Amino acid sequence: MHCSKCSEVIKPVVAIDIDGTLGDYHSHFISFALQYTGKNDGFGGPAFGYDGRLTFSAWFIETFNMSLEEYRQIKLAYRQGGMKRSMPIFDGARALCWSVRDFGAELWVTTTRPYLSLDNIVPDTVEWLRRHEIEYDGMLFDEDKYEQLATRVEKRRVIAVLDDLPEQVYAAEESLGTHVPILCVGKYNSAIGRGASMTCDLDAACDIILARITEWREQYGS
Repeated sequence: MHCSKCSEVIKPVVAIDIDGTLGDYHSHFISFALQYTGKNDGFGGPAFGYDGRLTFSAWFIETFNMSLEEYRQIKLAYRQGGMKRSMPIFDGARALCWSVRDFGAELWVTTTRPYLSLDNIVPDTVEWLRRHEIEYDGMLFDEDKYEQLATRVEKRRVIAVLDDLPEQVYAAEESLGTHVPILCVGKYNSAIGRGASMTCDLDAACDIILARITEWREQYGS
C-alpha cells in the first residue's frame, strides 16, 4: 500500500508491550524487592509462585503482608535505581522484534505510565532496548497506550498487539478491534484464561504475527 499523497510505502503496525511480554519484569522486581526489604530468608519459594490469579500489586501486598504504600515505595526505589536497564529479556523476544521489521512491518513498543512519573523512565527504557539491539519505529508510554496508538496511526494498519495483561488486551480490543490483540501467556500469568482474544506463548505469538504481516503484504503489496 502506498500513501495517496506522498507515494511512500505504508506498512502494517505491530505493537508489543515491554514489561512482562518482552522483558522478565516480575522475577526481576521480586528479586529486587526481596533484597530491598531484607526478606530473602524464607520468601524465595512463595515469592516466585505468582501466576496472575491476582493483580501483581495485590499478590505482592498479600504475600509479603505489606501496605499499598510500602509496595509503591519499593516500586519507586526500583525505578529510581534504573533497575529497568538490567531487566532480563525473555527467550525469543529479540528474534520476534527483529522478525517483525524484517518482514516489513513497523514495530511499536509500549509501556504503561508509572504511578509516579520519573524523568529516567524513558531513558532507561530506551537503553534497555539498545542493549538488546531492538530497533523500533514508535514508542508509546501511557496508561491508555492502545487508545493513543489508535489516534496516531490508521486503525486498519494495526494488525497485532501483544501484551501480557488482560486489562490491556481488553483496552486494545476496544480501541483497535477484537481481531487485533494477542494475550501473551508465560510463567507469571499462567492462571489467566481468555475467551474472545487469542492466547498463546511468545513463540506461537511470533508465528501468528508474522503470518498476519504476510497476509497484509499479499493484500496490499509491499
